[in-house]
Amino acid sequence: MEVDFYKTIPVVFSSIAIAISIATIYFTRQNLKRQLRLGKLEEILEILLFLDAYYRGLFILFKDTEQKVEFLEKRKVLPKHLEQLSSNRESFTEMFDMKTLINKVSRLNVLSKAYLPNKKNLKSKALTISDVYFAMYYYVKSDGNLSTKAAYTIIPKPIEMKVLISELQDQIIFEMKLGYKNIGGNEHYKYYKSQFQKDLSNAISLEKKKREKEKSSGNSLYS
Repeated sequence: MEVDFYKTIPVVFSSIAIAISIATIYFTRQNLKRQLRLGKLEEILEILLFLDAYYRGLFILFKDTEQKVEFLEKRKVLPKHLEQLSSNRESFTEMFDMKTLINKVSRLNVLSKAYLPNKKNLKSKALTISDVYFAMYYYVKSDGNLSTKAAYTIIPKPIEMKVLISELQDQIIFEMKLGYKNIGGNEHYKYYKSQFQKDLSNAISLEKKKREKEKSSGNSLYS
């Protein structure tokens, strides 16, 4: 039995159209998932930057609180700098309150668990930073609650935390597959000292030339 060639053409084209539609739907869904994940990864980066900005102040308060507890346990008179601890703590917690901390840390936990892989301990790093930060804050807030300190005995110095967060940011940017490696604060300052003024002067010079060219082009139209 011979197949009517002209009758099969619509069937073939319909099949191709259906296949293209299915493929389009698939790739659209994949793209939407990727866009969603990129947004969540960007949010993780923002939270890490936020926590990093407050870490030095938190670290100083943590160490002062730790020292205060040791002095009180030994029933020694507090040094003058520790007598100011309460007011320093109040100033810090007013600027960065408990509600804000819980929101940031909780969000970092949820996003890290849902959107970060654990290759090179990426997920573990983010979750650990979140937990350590909360433990330190609560220790300071509660004026030396020992239960949190007992659980988290490794407290990074500010420079160590900055390096760790910078490394974490690099990993997340690489995970996004559309950014470049982060640069440290020292690189910013080196640029500021050695190149910033030159780039500023060049930008101003280029803008002047652009305006002069536009002015001269405008005059030539009426000459």
